[in-house]
Amino acid sequence: MKLRLICVCLILFCCGGCVASKVGKTGKAGVSESFFSLPEVRERIIAYHERGQYDKDVERQAKSVAEAVDKSIKERVEFPAVVMMVEDVLLSTYEARKEQSFAENQAALTALESHVILSSLPAVAPSLDLFNFLLQRNIPVFLVSYRPESFRVPVMDNLSKAGFSGWKKIFMRPTNYLARSNFSEEVRKGLQRTGFNVVATIGAVPEDISGEFAGKAVLYPNHIYSRR
Repeated sequence: MKLRLICVCLILFCCGGCVASKVGKTGKAGVSESFFSLPEVRERIIAYHERGQYDKDVERQAKSVAEAVDKSIKERVEFPAVVMMVEDVLLSTYEARKEQSFAENQAALTALESHVILSSLPAVAPSLDLFNFLLQRNIPVFLVSYRPESFRVPVMDNLSKAGFSGWKKIFMRPTNYLARSNFSEEVRKGLQRTGFNVVATIGAVPEDISGEFAGKAVLYPNHIYSRR
């Protein structure tokens, strides 16, 4: 699971265009009549974020989660819970990746890792509002990070600095974890076994929300290929 797909076509569609691309190993492909160079793609990514469209799209997705939670409360679902990924759901890697021109080479990945170590990633603002909404309704929030266990302290420190506190538990990728496994799904299965009913799962790449016990599966817009 080292090479993680991001939805380039989704972002470019929101910006009014598409880039021809293949979507990982899912067999899906998107083809556009127009083709753009990498600098043009980067400009569209920046415009999408800095003109506010990203925040609007995330707010809409967060609202759908709030509605699903309210519905579960009205229906008296027993032990409802929400699962949220950390990077690009709670904490934004956008600025860190923009510094590296959204590259996926080792230097860029190391630079991003340094931001994680320094606990300097900012909050995704609509997610912070949603997070507080969930806590106000006494909904347990479980967090999933694909960073290894050795990153637990800086990740938790970063979350606290960004305004997130009061989560139920954070799951970090175990040592020697098999890349082909779906870590998010395994976390949800574990929660289900202990009696929780996951009413919503929020991720930034398709694998985050795929599989069993996701409840309402919500995929935030994302713009980069990310190795977690």
